[in-house]
Amino acid sequence: MQISNVQKTKYTGKAMALTAMFAALITVATAFIKIPAPVGYAHAGDAVVYLAACVLPAPFGFIASALGGAFADLLSGYAVWAIPTALIKALNVLPFYLVLRRTRRARGNSRILSPLTLLMLLPTSLVTVGGYFAANLLLYDVGAAWAETPFNLIQAAVAAVMFIILAAALDTVKFKQKLALYD
Repeated sequence: MQISNVQKTKYTGKAMALTAMFAALITVATAFIKIPAPVGYAHAGDAVVYLAACVLPAPFGFIASALGGAFADLLSGYAVWAIPTALIKALNVLPFYLVLRRTRRARGNSRILSPLTLLMLLPTSLVTVGGYFAANLLLYDVGAAWAETPFNLIQAAVAAVMFIILAAALDTVKFKQKLALYD
C-alpha cells in the first residue's frame, strides 16, 4: 500500500515536530537533570536518547539525539565536546534501530520496553564508553581517556536504569501508540 502525499506530509510533519521535542528534552535532561554520583554526576540525557531511538523513525531519532547532545554541551560551556557528543549520541541510537527495524516489520511492536530494547542497552553503553574514550584520545591523551572511563561507565549504567523506569512508565500510558507514527 502506497502512502498518499497528504499522509506522507502529515507523517513527516509529525515526525519533525517530535524530533524537535526530543532534541529539546535531550538538551534539558543532559544539561540540567544531574544525578550526584560518588565522583561527579550522571545526567538523564542518555535515557531520553534511548527513548527517542525507540519512538522516532530512524532518520529523526539520529537527528534528535545528535542535536540534543550537542546543544547540551554548548549550553553547559563544553563547546569542544559538541561535535564528538553529536556523533556519539547519533551512534547511541544505532543498536536500537538495527533491532527495532526488524521487529517493527515483523510484529508492529508498540511497546518501548521489551527484551530486545533491554538487550540493546549493552551495545549502546559500549558506544558511550568507547566513543568518549576515543574522543578523549583525540582531544587530550591516553591518560585522560582512561581517567574518564569509570565516569562514563557510571553514566551508561545510570542512563540504562533511568531508561527502564521511563520506558515502563510510558508503556503504562501507551505512549508509543498515542503517537501513531507506525500505523
